[in-house]
Amino acid sequence: MNICIYRGTNEIGGNCIELSTDKTRILLDVGTPLESMESDAPLDTYRVPVDGLYSDQTPGLDAIFITHGHPDHYGLLPLVNSKIPVYMTPAVHKVLTQIQPLLPGDFDISHLNIIQIEPGQRVRIGDFWVRAHLVDHSPASVGYEVSDGTTRVAYTGDIRFHSHMSAQSWAFADAAKNPDYLIVEGTRLSRTDDTTNERFPTETCVHQAICEQLSASNKLTYISMSSQNLDRLCSVIRACELTGRTLVIDPYTAALLDVFHECFPSIPNIKFLDFVKIYYGISDEIADKMKQRGIFYTHKSHKITAQKILDNPTKYVIKYNWRLAQWLNRNGVSDYDFIYSMWHGYMERKNTWDPHQDKIVEIHTSGHASSEALCKFIDQIAPKQIIPVHTECKSAFATRFNVPTLVLNDKEVKRI
Repeated sequence: MNICIYRGTNEIGGNCIELSTDKTRILLDVGTPLESMESDAPLDTYRVPVDGLYSDQTPGLDAIFITHGHPDHYGLLPLVNSKIPVYMTPAVHKVLTQIQPLLPGDFDISHLNIIQIEPGQRVRIGDFWVRAHLVDHSPASVGYEVSDGTTRVAYTGDIRFHSHMSAQSWAFADAAKNPDYLIVEGTRLSRTDDTTNERFPTETCVHQAICEQLSASNKLTYISMSSQNLDRLCSVIRACELTGRTLVIDPYTAALLDVFHECFPSIPNIKFLDFVKIYYGISDEIADKMKQRGIFYTHKSHKITAQKILDNPTKYVIKYNWRLAQWLNRNGVSDYDFIYSMWHGYMERKNTWDPHQDKIVEIHTSGHASSEALCKFIDQIAPKQIIPVHTECKSAFATRFNVPTLVLNDKEVKRI
């Protein structure tokens, strides 16, 4: 078996990993780098030199396996040749076909041959057997176990061990135990300046802190969080229910909840959440796309107006919306609390939160494993060697973990 990591050995994100034999070639993820998410550059700009991957090439790959629904792992899919089968979990398929196309830009994978793979399912691709294993990261994230009968490789994708789904990651360690190689992410090995993870090491800690913040506050509260962070969204919903607050979200977040509820019945069904309201006073590309698809007003019975919020602002927790915040401020709501619940680094990249700096309370935990958790995971899965990816400090693996480390460079082909 050969391995080539086209991108990801020296950066966080952009994963694209080829495993091959003389007869079979597969890719694990086809991501774009994080910088692409804040750039208007054409998608072609971020191509990696994988022969036979793209629509303008003769197809040369036998399959692609996507770990989860974040663009640094799937972003190149619109460029992929339609004759190459692409495997992903049903939930990730829904995200990429129903949710991602609502975002700004022209994301279209309707030409692809997508095959849905269930967690635990094992499929044969030429010389390889490939099995998907659920892991804790984002909805229906999986790692993969790949074997050619001689060499067995486990790949974590993105992984963590501190949300409500942490048992999935430990189950992966048991199910894929003693691989010859473990391709493992190391996002947080270089992020030593983010103290929020020390204060809130688990999602349970985040939920408790948000409850305490809301209970102690007698003000309107904004919360800045990613709509696709399902754990966080559920933590906030539960916190509002427990503290008697009304949560105000946007139609896009409501659509996400609908999709996730279809996949996971334990996810709250917004139809039955009287304390969740939707603010429809939004005019942007996402709203236009939702209107075109006829899903913008799906939950119109949950509609709330800005004036209704203004009548009793202390009752509400608002998923931060810049336009709504500006309107409320102009109409007298200048005293409020602001919870920031995303990676601290985003605050340094944008000035969106500058007007709120003196009010911000950071309550967040990472979507990625801590160094300590990775140590325990590597001890439990017990690989013969580890291969770093999705990291800015691959050299640290050799000293941090008690397992021989194979350090690769982007585009380097290695026989394993």
